[in-house]
Amino acid sequence: MRVFCPTCRVVEGPSEDSSFDTTLLCKECSSPCKIPTIYECAQYGLLEELKFLQAEKAKAGSWDINALDEHNATLLHWASLNNRLLVMMHLLDFPDINVNVLGGDLLSTPIYWASHRNNIYAVALLLEHRADPTIADKNGVDAYFVAVQSGFTILSSYMIAMGCDVDTRCWDADQLTPLMWLCRYKFELDTARMLFGLGANIHLTDAHGNTALHLAATSDFAMAAKQLLDHGIDIYGKNKLGQTALDISNAVAATIEERTQGKRTAATVEFLRKVYRYDTSYNSLPLSVLKRNAQQTAFWTPWVVLGLAGYATHKLHGYWVLVGVLGSIAVGYFLFQVAGLSVNPGKRKNASLMLGVNVGSTFWISFVYLVLLRPLNNFSTASTMLLLFFLVGILGCLYFTTTRDPGFIPTSYEERRRNIRELVDMKSPSDVKLCTTCIQRRPLRSKHDAELNACIARFDHFCPFVANAVGANNHTVFFGFLIFAVAGIGWFLFLAYSYFNSEGIFNEASYLNMVTRLFHEYPVAMCTSILAVIHILWIGYLLGANIYGILFAWTTNECVLQGRIPVNPAEPTPHHSKFSRGVVQNVIDFFHLPLGDNRIDWTKARFYSLDDIHARRRDDKTE
Repeated sequence: MRVFCPTCRVVEGPSEDSSFDTTLLCKECSSPCKIPTIYECAQYGLLEELKFLQAEKAKAGSWDINALDEHNATLLHWASLNNRLLVMMHLLDFPDINVNVLGGDLLSTPIYWASHRNNIYAVALLLEHRADPTIADKNGVDAYFVAVQSGFTILSSYMIAMGCDVDTRCWDADQLTPLMWLCRYKFELDTARMLFGLGANIHLTDAHGNTALHLAATSDFAMAAKQLLDHGIDIYGKNKLGQTALDISNAVAATIEERTQGKRTAATVEFLRKVYRYDTSYNSLPLSVLKRNAQQTAFWTPWVVLGLAGYATHKLHGYWVLVGVLGSIAVGYFLFQVAGLSVNPGKRKNASLMLGVNVGSTFWISFVYLVLLRPLNNFSTASTMLLLFFLVGILGCLYFTTTRDPGFIPTSYEERRRNIRELVDMKSPSDVKLCTTCIQRRPLRSKHDAELNACIARFDHFCPFVANAVGANNHTVFFGFLIFAVAGIGWFLFLAYSYFNSEGIFNEASYLNMVTRLFHEYPVAMCTSILAVIHILWIGYLLGANIYGILFAWTTNECVLQGRIPVNPAEPTPHHSKFSRGVVQNVIDFFHLPLGDNRIDWTKARFYSLDDIHARRRDDKTE
């Protein structure tokens, strides 16, 4: 039997001996060891010693499985707290054990103790033996609530899946739900997303009538306020004192400013002020129509700005050109405000604007060629048809990239509950990726996209210029968009160069004369060419990065993650990713080419380990 060092809290000696050897000294501090108590056996997982001491106590007639020690805790409490599963299984085999016995200073249950330490398998074992996770401690907090308080996202979602109410209240004077508690005391984005994903009610109020937004304003958690607004919380809700979240935020800001002598203010107050200000503005015709259709307003704003700026450079002269361009920018800024893009910014909200930049630039570049350059230079029909072909390719690929499902991995509410139960029950290894928002096993190369609030198969990146994520389903057409865009813009620049050359621009005596003449005599064509150069630079960079990724099996997301890993300069830089199956096979997989029988269709395939990919047999059928 093993003995115990009370100083270092380590055990010494073999477990096979039939008696305790108290002559052993601790290897750490050389102190004499002692026979562990039965509670220390449960605490440190000494199963054989615990059985021995149980038998001794049973012989003496003083054995009670539910007996409390000097800390007011039972054997099951200590085993649950320290995740001693074998000890717990032994104890739970006793028919008279009370799995819901109260103990400790807080008078809480063993499952509460296990939750406090994130011992998810201990929790699962207790639930199998009918432990009640809804029993609260003396402060009104139950096992599920304490898991949320501790930021244990997977454990929290598992307990919801096993029947806990996602909006369980803390039965104290405030009666907060877990979401309210996060917004009031310790906001953690992953845990909040999990609660949102499993149906937490954002409209509930506490005992004082405060919503989660009131509590976020009280604690000055700007991120919490943003998340709540994204999920549709009522900004005009009032508590029992008649206060809105903005009223509370103003009071918090005043307190902070007074304490810091005006050096800082509340982070939430300016955000909420913008939200309230925008909600009460632009409510008369015709601005109310633009506000109500904010995405369409954002999309058409670049068209209007580019068109007005082009008209100003074409029709006006002297300093009036500058006035006209600044005026067009002012119109764009006004429409930007009407669309509310500055109120609660994010990639998803600004995606319509960026898509408008993309499509609007394509339209105006084509318009300038057809209306201005072609009639003045008599370009051949073949040149025009080639440019139009590229234009159709750009718009077609852009349409399919924007509207096509990028590779959503869908889950219903019931599937989410089943997923987390299965993950815990199968005791999945730590390398299994779990999306804490979608509550599902995340296949290799997938990622949860915060903008779309969904997991995307073979996620590449979220591109605001196409207003969509790029993933397994639409990456091929996105690559087509890059090809057509670079080819089309490059062809336009060649035609513009030919036009300027035919006008004798490049025969000027100096570069200064050449640039002066370009902007003075051909302002629209020159500005359009500059716009085309800007677009071809970033699109060309993306095209190069995508070609590299296709050949060596990298996604943009994987490249970013790889860049965060420290590199040994003495070692050669690997070109192929860990998912690469050779350049030829990588190309076949990416373009879904019907060649061979070893293709991986990432739109359908679900792999959870590298072994699954590299052990794929040559005679496998296409997924």
